[in-house]
Amino acid sequence: MANVKADESSEWNARLLAREQVSRRSLLRAVMAGAGGYAYAQFHLANAAFAAGGGTAGPAGVVVSGRHLSFVPATDGTLKPAMAVTAQLVSTTGSLPAAIRAYVDVGSVPGRYGTHFEADIRHLTGQYAIPGGPVGSQFYLKATVRGLRPGTVYHYRIRLSDGTVSGDSHFSTAPARGTTVPAPFTFTAFADVGTNTAPTDPRFAWGQNPASVTAKNGTWPPGVFDNNSYLPDDPVAGANGTDKRPALTQTMLLATQQPVFTLLAGDICYANPSGSGLPADDTTALTRIAPKKKNLYNPYVWDVFLNQIEPLASTTPWMFTTGNHDMEPLYGKTRFLGDSPSHGYGGLVERLDFPSNGPHTCPSVYRFVYANVGFISVDANELSTELQTNTGYSGGVQAKWLKRSLREWRTSRADIDFVVAFLHHCAYSTTNSHASDGGVRDVIDPLFSEYQVDLVVQGHNHLLERTDPIRYGRRTRHAPDGATISPVTDGVTYLCVGSGGRPRYPFRAAPSKAAPPPKGVKPSGPQLLPAGQRYRGYQPPGGPNAAENNTENIVNSYVWSADRKIRPAGHPTGTRVPETVDWSQVRYDAYAFLAVDVTPAAAGARTTMTVRSLADALPGSKQPFTEIDRITLTRVAGRGLIAQPD
Repeated sequence: MANVKADESSEWNARLLAREQVSRRSLLRAVMAGAGGYAYAQFHLANAAFAAGGGTAGPAGVVVSGRHLSFVPATDGTLKPAMAVTAQLVSTTGSLPAAIRAYVDVGSVPGRYGTHFEADIRHLTGQYAIPGGPVGSQFYLKATVRGLRPGTVYHYRIRLSDGTVSGDSHFSTAPARGTTVPAPFTFTAFADVGTNTAPTDPRFAWGQNPASVTAKNGTWPPGVFDNNSYLPDDPVAGANGTDKRPALTQTMLLATQQPVFTLLAGDICYANPSGSGLPADDTTALTRIAPKKKNLYNPYVWDVFLNQIEPLASTTPWMFTTGNHDMEPLYGKTRFLGDSPSHGYGGLVERLDFPSNGPHTCPSVYRFVYANVGFISVDANELSTELQTNTGYSGGVQAKWLKRSLREWRTSRADIDFVVAFLHHCAYSTTNSHASDGGVRDVIDPLFSEYQVDLVVQGHNHLLERTDPIRYGRRTRHAPDGATISPVTDGVTYLCVGSGGRPRYPFRAAPSKAAPPPKGVKPSGPQLLPAGQRYRGYQPPGGPNAAENNTENIVNSYVWSADRKIRPAGHPTGTRVPETVDWSQVRYDAYAFLAVDVTPAAAGARTTMTVRSLADALPGSKQPFTEIDRITLTRVAGRGLIAQPD
């Protein structure tokens, strides 16, 4: 099992289940009979959100929760006049009435819904019974609302055949292509989000005494849902910190920017907290330590996450890509993937709405165009040399598709000025925990340099870090806070925003045996010190460079190579290779998100994309968030095409 890929893990789970000669239906009956508390707790969570959103329940005892939207792009990325709507159906029993049907009602004003779309209902079940614990029995409705007008506000609700109706929500469609200059807009982005709240069951007074939490009394052990594994002295989320629930806070702060959509660059909810893509075992949902050669997995964390983001995701599209914690090899193949392996993404395909215009075997790889910006989602798990469970699963198909897509946009789509890519593992970062992934860098750096990608949004490292512009692996210029960057001549800006809520990572320690510089490099001056933070308003302890290195230069960073090893837990990994860097422009090691303001322009005029880094609850600021960095990317509208050699 040590070298197994995520899709093989799903097949392994299925074979094990078959060998035990237990059907899914009998498994569900057995577990739900002994785990009514868990089903009820999930219903209690969903019902609270349903009621808060103005929902009215019918007699079937089913509520609607976790509503979220996604764009529906055509093959070339142009957005169709449509919107994908997904939500969860939750009952007290973990099952649905056999005849129940679901609809999305759409209209121009609240309460007047003249168009109706029937939704498909998908049933996801785990493949392991948990004595006295949960089983992954979850239902999701999925519908595509079509025939919409560009640039228009629509109201909608979800209705079940028993009379259950959700509260009213709304969304705006993207502007029409090629008619007038699109209006300015803002999108937001972050990664590595997770959850900070656990479901509770009032019948059991759950969570009263964390020391006595057990599977027997139906409570969830601390950390299974809440991700609150912060150090006591953490100034933001620790015992005396300013924000106890940063994942929830970050999500709510996104709404203050009034984004037209949000990008989430992988590591979505941490239902798989192990994150190495080994067989997902939901018998371990009530524990904190994974058995060897397996990953922990708790499918109900998805319920918490989807309810957490619903206030924003039910009104603006959320566009996801996959990280290492999103490899959930439990569900096997799906209807969307047909006979193709799932690579651990089977559950995500059912719960979310990945656009289907990328390679068929890479469900989280796709592209879309909003106004004058093209966006590309990259599956970094397939490229990674740090975590190699899914490395190379496409056989090079993803890289070929990326090149073909970028070439098409940059040689034939004059209406696309900026190109933004979002992915999980960092091509460029200096953190102590993951730093840079050589496999990702080797593929995307030459492609993104050649086809003039403007901005790359990354995650994986739990902090915020911005590079200077980079082209073909080399920094081209110094771009401090407030800089104006011309991607045509300056290159690509990489920004890690894995600061969405999970416990934060440190930057590199001082050069040492554990954090070595490359051979022949002798650190001197500030580079003898630990890597420090570097952002607007930051003052190093003891004065500039007195206790840390807050320059752009880091001599003891590293990049992952493809040299393969097997970790003691059983998953394949690469090797750290020391490197020196001169491109680490901004570093902030707590919680933050991006707000990107785009100002389109008429052909021949100046168009801009301003990237603002907003920190949550900066200690001492007494503000909900603080801007700690801003850069402006600039182009000439309508002149983004590049010449290609014959």
